[in-house]
Amino acid sequence: MNDRSSLRVLSVSDKGGISHKGRLVRFGRALQQLGRVTDERVARTRPPLLGTLLILIGLFLLAVAAMGAAAIRLPAEPPASQVAVAATPPPPLQALPGATPTRELTPTSIAEETPAPTPVRSVPVSATPTAEPTPTPKPKMPPPTRIQIPSVGIDAPVVEVGYKIVDIEGVQAIEWEVAEYAAGHHNTSANPGEGGNIVISGHNDWKGEVFRTLEHVKIGDEVILTSDAGIFRYRVVEIHYRKEVGVPLEERLATGRFLDPMPEERVTLVTCWPYGIDDHRIIVVAKPVD
Repeated sequence: MNDRSSLRVLSVSDKGGISHKGRLVRFGRALQQLGRVTDERVARTRPPLLGTLLILIGLFLLAVAAMGAAAIRLPAEPPASQVAVAATPPPPLQALPGATPTRELTPTSIAEETPAPTPVRSVPVSATPTAEPTPTPKPKMPPPTRIQIPSVGIDAPVVEVGYKIVDIEGVQAIEWEVAEYAAGHHNTSANPGEGGNIVISGHNDWKGEVFRTLEHVKIGDEVILTSDAGIFRYRVVEIHYRKEVGVPLEERLATGRFLDPMPEERVTLVTCWPYGIDDHRIIVVAKPVD
């Protein structure tokens, strides 16, 4: 009896309640609803795809900008001038006709006492002064046609260049031409073997860059000039870095004095520095090899 009642209860429960299949359907719907709720919560907490892409692009651009800033070459500080021997100072600046003479600047911060004159005994001299020997002038030589500096790989033809007179702040000054795809020999300067100042200039970052590596020259390096008269060898004894942009006119004219005639034979090489900025001038002086 008890067993049949139990079976009857089970039977009534099967017929009037929810079937096994119905339970599965309701369970599946509940899982779907839970999935939709979960997706909505994740969507609310996750940034939109477009925003994520914009953030990644911004980070990439910041990295590129940082790399570019590190690659920008800042203006280099010029090293101190190098002189291997007692340098012969350039002669006083020669004013051009009609030019305003450049004043010599003298320090006024230190007072100097004028020493008292020392008595000097008179010495009898001959009525006819002894004539001093006149130095034998050197013959006119042909201009250079080639320059080589093996230590820095410079090997370039040399051509003649001239100048023009320009007015700068009311002062007439000489402005020299610069040769293209060659070094330029200033046509009023000395030639190899004549015993004067041989001035040669060249571009370092423009139209041939013939003096691109002049900044790497060191004291003692050899400079070789060739002309129709032969080969002439010199040794670097001075290297100067002179500011050209943003300095007073007197300083620029003082730099130009390195190009003036000299009483002894030397080669003066001139180019701009640093590469791509060109606000300085490099001046390299070489003297004949003994």
